[in-house]
Amino acid sequence: MAILQNGPNGPITGKFGSVSAYILNGQNIVRGPKRKRTSPPSESELLNRKKQKVAGKFAGDNSRILDFGYQFLAKKGSRIGAFQLAQRHIFKEAIELDSENNPFVNPEKLVVFAGQLTPLTNCEVSLHGDTIDLKWTSNGQYEDNSYKINLALVGLEGESHLMTSITEVQQGACTLQFKGISRKNCDYHVYVGIWNTLYGDFSNSTYCGVI
Repeated sequence: MAILQNGPNGPITGKFGSVSAYILNGQNIVRGPKRKRTSPPSESELLNRKKQKVAGKFAGDNSRILDFGYQFLAKKGSRIGAFQLAQRHIFKEAIELDSENNPFVNPEKLVVFAGQLTPLTNCEVSLHGDTIDLKWTSNGQYEDNSYKINLALVGLEGESHLMTSITEVQQGACTLQFKGISRKNCDYHVYVGIWNTLYGDFSNSTYCGVI
Protein backbone atom coordinates (compact mmCIF):
# COMPACT_ATOMS: atom_id res chain seq x y z
CA MET A 1 0.00 0.00 0.00
CA ALA A 2 1.30 3.45 -0.90
CA ILE A 3 0.89 6.50 1.35
CA LEU A 4 0.44 10.04 -0.01
CA GLN A 5 2.03 12.37 2.50
CA ASN A 6 1.15 16.03 3.09
CA GLY A 7 -1.70 16.24 0.59
CA PRO A 8 -1.79 15.84 -3.22
CA ASN A 9 1.56 17.57 -3.71
CA GLY A 10 3.37 15.62 -1.05
CA PRO A 11 5.75 12.69 -1.54
CA ILE A 12 4.47 9.15 -2.05
CA THR A 13 5.94 6.18 -0.19
CA GLY A 14 5.19 2.49 -0.46
CA LYS A 15 4.03 0.24 -3.29
CA PHE A 16 1.19 0.92 -5.70
CA GLY A 17 0.51 -1.34 -8.65
CA SER A 18 3.80 -2.55 -10.07
CA VAL A 19 5.91 0.36 -8.85
CA SER A 20 7.44 1.36 -5.51
CA ALA A 21 8.12 4.83 -4.11
CA TYR A 22 10.50 5.95 -1.37
CA ILE A 23 12.45 8.97 -0.12
CA LEU A 24 16.20 9.09 -0.83
CA ASN A 25 18.28 12.08 0.29
CA GLY A 26 15.19 14.29 0.31
CA GLN A 27 13.96 13.24 -3.14
CA ASN A 28 10.88 11.19 -3.93
CA ILE A 29 12.02 8.19 -6.00
CA VAL A 30 9.61 5.98 -7.95
CA ARG A 31 10.90 2.72 -9.43
CA GLY A 32 9.36 0.02 -11.55
CA PRO A 33 9.72 -3.70 -10.83
CA LYS A 34 13.17 -5.21 -11.19
CA ARG A 35 13.66 -7.49 -14.14
CA LYS A 36 15.47 -10.73 -13.55
CA ARG A 37 18.61 -11.00 -15.62
CA THR A 38 18.96 -14.13 -17.73
CA SER A 39 22.42 -13.66 -19.28
CA PRO A 40 25.64 -14.19 -17.27
CA PRO A 41 27.83 -11.12 -16.55
CA SER A 42 30.63 -10.39 -19.00
CA GLU A 43 34.31 -10.39 -18.06
CA SER A 44 34.36 -6.60 -18.08
CA GLU A 45 31.33 -6.50 -15.76
CA LEU A 46 32.98 -8.95 -13.36
CA LEU A 47 36.18 -6.88 -13.37
CA ASN A 48 34.17 -3.73 -12.77
CA ARG A 49 32.52 -5.37 -9.77
CA LYS A 50 35.94 -6.28 -8.38
CA LYS A 51 37.09 -2.68 -8.81
CA GLN A 52 33.99 -1.41 -7.05
CA LYS A 53 34.55 -3.83 -4.18
CA VAL A 54 38.20 -2.81 -3.76
CA ALA A 55 37.37 0.91 -3.97
CA GLY A 56 34.46 0.54 -1.56
CA LYS A 57 36.46 -1.37 1.03
CA PHE A 58 39.40 1.03 0.89
CA ALA A 59 37.11 4.06 1.14
CA GLY A 60 35.26 2.48 4.05
CA ASP A 61 38.49 1.68 5.90
CA ASN A 62 39.60 5.31 5.50
CA SER A 63 36.25 7.06 5.74
CA ARG A 64 37.32 9.44 8.52
CA ILE A 65 40.23 10.79 6.46
CA LEU A 66 38.23 10.98 3.23
CA ASP A 67 35.20 12.66 4.82
CA PHE A 68 37.57 15.31 6.12
CA GLY A 69 39.67 15.57 2.97
CA TYR A 70 36.79 16.03 0.50
CA GLN A 71 34.55 18.23 2.62
CA PHE A 72 35.13 21.40 0.58
CA LEU A 73 34.28 19.72 -2.75
CA ALA A 74 30.94 18.43 -1.51
CA LYS A 75 28.15 20.83 -2.48
CA LYS A 76 25.58 21.60 0.18
CA GLY A 77 22.27 19.90 -0.49
CA SER A 78 23.75 17.51 -3.04
CA ARG A 79 23.04 13.79 -2.86
CA ILE A 80 26.78 13.23 -3.45
CA GLY A 81 28.73 13.92 -0.28
CA ALA A 82 32.42 14.00 0.56
CA PHE A 83 32.70 10.24 1.01
CA GLN A 84 31.01 9.51 -2.33
CA LEU A 85 33.31 11.98 -4.13
CA ALA A 86 36.36 10.30 -2.61
CA GLN A 87 35.06 6.84 -3.49
CA ARG A 88 34.46 7.97 -7.07
CA HIS A 89 38.03 9.30 -7.30
CA ILE A 90 39.45 6.01 -5.99
CA PHE A 91 37.44 3.94 -8.45
CA LYS A 92 38.16 6.11 -11.50
CA GLU A 93 41.69 7.33 -10.87
CA ALA A 94 43.51 5.27 -8.22
CA ILE A 95 42.62 1.67 -9.12
CA GLU A 96 45.09 -0.35 -11.19
CA LEU A 97 45.46 -4.02 -12.12
CA ASP A 98 48.26 -6.32 -11.01
CA SER A 99 49.94 -9.01 -13.13
CA GLU A 100 47.02 -11.37 -12.46
CA ASN A 101 44.44 -8.77 -13.49
CA ASN A 102 43.33 -8.14 -9.91
CA PRO A 103 42.49 -4.53 -8.98
CA PHE A 104 44.38 -2.68 -6.24
CA VAL A 105 44.69 0.92 -4.99
CA ASN A 106 47.84 2.60 -6.27
CA PRO A 107 48.92 4.86 -3.39
CA GLU A 108 50.87 7.18 -5.69
CA LYS A 109 47.66 8.07 -7.53
CA LEU A 110 45.55 8.44 -4.41
CA VAL A 111 44.30 11.91 -3.41
CA VAL A 112 43.21 12.02 0.24
CA PHE A 113 42.75 15.81 0.51
CA ALA A 114 41.05 17.59 -2.39
CA GLY A 115 40.54 21.27 -3.15
CA GLN A 116 41.38 24.28 -5.30
CA LEU A 117 44.59 25.51 -3.63
CA THR A 118 47.97 24.95 -5.28
CA PRO A 119 49.51 21.72 -3.89
CA LEU A 120 52.84 21.46 -2.11
CA THR A 121 55.95 20.56 -4.10
CA ASN A 122 59.27 18.84 -3.40
CA CYS A 123 57.90 17.07 -0.32
CA GLU A 124 60.20 14.74 1.60
CA VAL A 125 59.47 12.55 4.61
CA SER A 126 61.69 10.48 6.89
CA LEU A 127 61.19 8.52 10.09
CA HIS A 128 63.62 8.53 13.01
CA GLY A 129 62.37 6.48 15.93
CA ASP A 130 59.08 8.07 16.93
CA THR A 131 59.82 11.29 15.03
CA ILE A 132 58.51 12.16 11.57
CA ASP A 133 60.50 14.80 9.65
CA LEU A 134 58.75 16.64 6.82
CA LYS A 135 60.19 19.09 4.29
CA TRP A 136 58.61 20.93 1.35
CA THR A 137 59.23 23.96 -0.85
CA SER A 138 57.54 27.01 0.62
CA ASN A 139 55.33 28.93 -1.84
CA GLY A 140 55.18 32.72 -1.63
CA GLN A 141 51.39 32.74 -1.91
CA TYR A 142 51.15 30.92 1.44
CA GLU A 143 52.97 33.39 3.67
CA ASP A 144 49.83 34.07 5.69
CA ASN A 145 49.73 32.08 8.93
CA SER A 146 46.18 30.87 8.18
CA TYR A 147 47.63 28.32 5.73
CA LYS A 148 48.37 25.10 7.61
CA ILE A 149 49.64 21.62 6.79
CA ASN A 150 47.47 18.50 7.05
CA LEU A 151 49.10 15.08 7.26
CA ALA A 152 47.66 11.62 6.57
CA LEU A 153 49.38 8.30 7.20
CA VAL A 154 47.55 5.64 5.20
CA GLY A 155 48.10 1.93 5.75
CA LEU A 156 46.85 0.01 2.73
CA GLU A 157 46.27 -3.12 4.80
CA GLY A 158 46.25 -1.64 8.28
CA GLU A 159 45.26 1.38 10.32
CA SER A 160 45.53 4.97 9.10
CA HIS A 161 46.02 8.28 10.91
CA LEU A 162 45.00 11.89 10.31
CA MET A 163 46.78 14.90 11.79
CA THR A 164 45.50 18.37 10.97
CA SER A 165 46.99 21.86 11.11
CA ILE A 166 50.37 20.54 12.27
CA THR A 167 52.33 23.64 11.20
CA GLU A 168 52.23 26.71 8.95
CA VAL A 169 52.97 26.22 5.25
CA GLN A 170 55.51 29.07 5.25
CA GLN A 171 57.78 27.13 7.63
CA GLY A 172 58.88 24.76 4.87
CA ALA A 173 59.59 21.95 7.34
CA CYS A 174 58.40 20.43 10.59
CA THR A 175 59.17 17.68 13.06
CA LEU A 176 56.29 15.66 14.44
CA GLN A 177 56.37 13.32 17.42
CA PHE A 178 54.26 10.18 16.93
CA LYS A 179 54.43 7.93 19.95
CA GLY A 180 54.83 4.25 19.08
CA ILE A 181 55.25 4.61 15.32
CA SER A 182 58.70 3.00 15.53
CA ARG A 183 56.84 -0.21 16.44
CA LYS A 184 54.38 0.04 13.55
CA ASN A 185 53.11 -3.22 12.05
CA CYS A 186 52.56 -1.90 8.52
CA ASP A 187 53.99 0.60 6.08
CA TYR A 188 52.43 4.05 6.06
CA HIS A 189 51.98 6.00 2.85
CA VAL A 190 52.39 9.69 3.65
CA TYR A 191 50.24 12.49 2.22
CA VAL A 192 50.38 16.21 2.98
CA GLY A 193 48.07 19.02 1.93
CA ILE A 194 47.39 22.70 2.54
CA TRP A 195 44.42 23.94 4.55
CA ASN A 196 43.22 27.54 4.45
CA THR A 197 41.88 27.60 7.98
CA LEU A 198 40.42 31.11 7.56
CA TYR A 199 38.26 30.68 4.45
CA GLY A 200 38.01 26.89 4.30
CA ASP A 201 39.67 25.23 1.35
CA PHE A 202 42.25 22.51 0.73
CA SER A 203 44.86 21.78 -1.86
CA ASN A 204 45.03 18.34 -3.38
CA SER A 205 47.26 16.10 -1.33
CA THR A 206 50.88 15.47 -2.32
CA TYR A 207 52.25 11.97 -2.03
CA CYS A 208 55.48 11.94 -0.02
CA GLY A 209 56.40 8.24 -0.04
CA VAL A 210 56.49 5.46 2.52
CA ILE A 211 57.71 5.31 6.10
